[in-house]
Amino acid sequence: GATVKGGNMDISCSRCGASQSFWYSAANVLKLVYTEGWRSYGSALYCPKCSATWDERNKGRPFPEPEAAVGVIDEWYRRSKRRYSP
Repeated sequence: GATVKGGNMDISCSRCGASQSFWYSAANVLKLVYTEGWRSYGSALYCPKCSATWDERNKGRPFPEPEAAVGVIDEWYRRSKRRYSP
């Protein structure tokens, strides 16, 4: 899941709950995915540790390309901006 306050975004792993806080920007999203190793399957996001063990737990189910995780994070951010916050 994800929460956003201002431009700060918190994301969490769908498997273990590990979380990461960062200032939302294209550069930071790319760093999270391509450098740090956050990945996604469908709308579920996985931390680097759980991403590294994906194949052991999900034999025969390949991980999508990293671009999928970028799309999930971007969509979560867009959705948060549509919500009314008093």
